[in-house]
Amino acid sequence: MGLDIYSGKLTRYYSRNWKTIVQQMSEENGQKCVMTDGSGNEMKPVEDPSEIDQIRETVTRWIDNIATGIDQPLPSPLWDETSECAYYTDKPDWEAFGALMLLQACQSLNRPLPEYVENRWDALEDPIVKEAMSKKIVNSLLYNVDLWLPIPDNAIFIAAYPTGNEGSISTVSLLKKELEELNRQLWKADEATILSWRNDKYYVPVKTKEPKLILGFIRRTNKTPKEKYRTEDLAQCAYSMLYQAVRFAEEHRVPIVLDY
Repeated sequence: MGLDIYSGKLTRYYSRNWKTIVQQMSEENGQKCVMTDGSGNEMKPVEDPSEIDQIRETVTRWIDNIATGIDQPLPSPLWDETSECAYYTDKPDWEAFGALMLLQACQSLNRPLPEYVENRWDALEDPIVKEAMSKKIVNSLLYNVDLWLPIPDNAIFIAAYPTGNEGSISTVSLLKKELEELNRQLWKADEATILSWRNDKYYVPVKTKEPKLILGFIRRTNKTPKEKYRTEDLAQCAYSMLYQAVRFAEEHRVPIVLDY
């Protein structure tokens, strides 16, 4: 299952009245793109206005419940779900987002960043990422956060999502702080440079070496080498997407969601 970033109203998100980058590009090319859930069922947008209103009421109640659990003065409501607005979305997929997690883990533990990651690698199984997460470092990229809220607080907490499933939640302001700190430590890149990192060239695998010749013959093995990617390139690509999501979320005062 792929990974997308969404920033916008949660009513729009949960009613599926938004399109991923893959859907948008497919439609631009005159192709149909069908999104399915984990069971293979097609995910269609909710069109019934009364059903959308029910989703909005559920989200609004959830926002009020979140507000009561935060012990500091906050705007009321935390953000407005009564009207629609534009949304931002992009697709880092797990390789790039995982590379960013690995980069953050290496910075937190003062470890060198591995030069390459393989195609379809799992950051949550990487020893460095696992070690960083086990130390409970207060960093939303290392806390399994799938939802960042537009509230003026640098916090990470466990709570039920609007769907009822429990998970880690953080804030847009903390994510912004984390991204700014990574940039200060590593690159000191200006905005134009950061935006340039959102480039599909980072998903071009590194060329593998030619097979060795033994007595004039190619040595055959049963193992097919996996494609490799430069870790920092992938991390910068995901960084650029999150940077743009944070900028959009701040401007429109909306959450950021990891969709998968």
